[in-house]
Amino acid sequence: MISVIAVTSLAPASQAFDWSIFVDPDDHMFDASALLARGGFIPIPVIITEPAVEGGFGVVGQFINGALGPGGQGARTMVGLAYTGNDSKAGGIMRTGQFREGKARYQLAFGGADITLPIFPFGLDRSVDYFNEVFGGIAAARFQIGESQFWAGPRLTYRHSVVSLGAGEDETEIGSRVRALINDVIDSKQYISLGASVHYDSRNNPVSPTNGINAVLKFDRYDSAWGSDANFNNVSATVASFTEFGDAWSLGMLAEYDTTGGDVPFTLAPSVGLRGVQHGRYSGDSALTAEIELRRQFTPRWAGVVFGGYGETHVKDSRLYQAEDDIWTWGAGFRYRIARKMGIDAGLDIAKGPEDTIFYIQFGHAWMRAMD
Repeated sequence: MISVIAVTSLAPASQAFDWSIFVDPDDHMFDASALLARGGFIPIPVIITEPAVEGGFGVVGQFINGALGPGGQGARTMVGLAYTGNDSKAGGIMRTGQFREGKARYQLAFGGADITLPIFPFGLDRSVDYFNEVFGGIAAARFQIGESQFWAGPRLTYRHSVVSLGAGEDETEIGSRVRALINDVIDSKQYISLGASVHYDSRNNPVSPTNGINAVLKFDRYDSAWGSDANFNNVSATVASFTEFGDAWSLGMLAEYDTTGGDVPFTLAPSVGLRGVQHGRYSGDSALTAEIELRRQFTPRWAGVVFGGYGETHVKDSRLYQAEDDIWTWGAGFRYRIARKMGIDAGLDIAKGPEDTIFYIQFGHAWMRAMD
């Protein structure tokens, strides 16, 4: 997915908008620090280049209260809508913030989608499309442990989905084999989990870090005891490390491992999540994603990045997927310091994977999805 970033304000229509708010008085460059510092509305038009949904377009509106930069975890409300080239539609709302004088943080999200996605079964290059009408939400909180940089707290997730195969897929040999294996998740199902997470966070910036560590361990139990239509576990562990060296260099390293056990539906199977890899292209009972990124700051505003990644999947119980390894990706991009006082970047990445070359426009770090 790539996005083009625009910034505006919620000033009353009767007042003339002061465009000088977007000019940094120190270097006279475009900058959003003044707007973000006072809180405001940031609409982000989104150009989707994900091959799994044949591209598309959307918009995400971020309502920000408080600082997002160093030492700040400002409250954010995000509302988004998207429409893709294969007629998929999605929308949702998410709220993040803090209380107890910053010693507790929360996340609330709810959304839905009517989406068409491919499965790549049996290790084949050929895909089979399926439809998923899904809606659900998540509620999570975490609390600081003493004065440390460790946090922990509970999680609740809810998903309701109606799954069906694409038109004509049952008539093909591969489609009929897939249908036989996923027949238990066809039709209306709900999946409810209770879980917990542990976090460690020493990043110098929650949005565009260049130093520190962000580590997250999550456990979710889906169980019929609280209404889930399937019983299974999901465990994920993510570590993102950033190290500054020299006057202008920073090295980032990401490792993410996701594993399941039990009667997990194929729609929630772990998959490799690298820049340059189509969503869901490599899935299994567990998936490993690892990426390294080298950043060079050329001027106070402009920086360049080069990155490379590796992924693999493992299969124990699944008959739908085949284990894959030696999934390599690489790419490069640039960053612009869009909010200098808060240390927030935006930029463009071009990533090459085993099958595709994919473009991304980033707001914040490319690993924002993996980090908390």
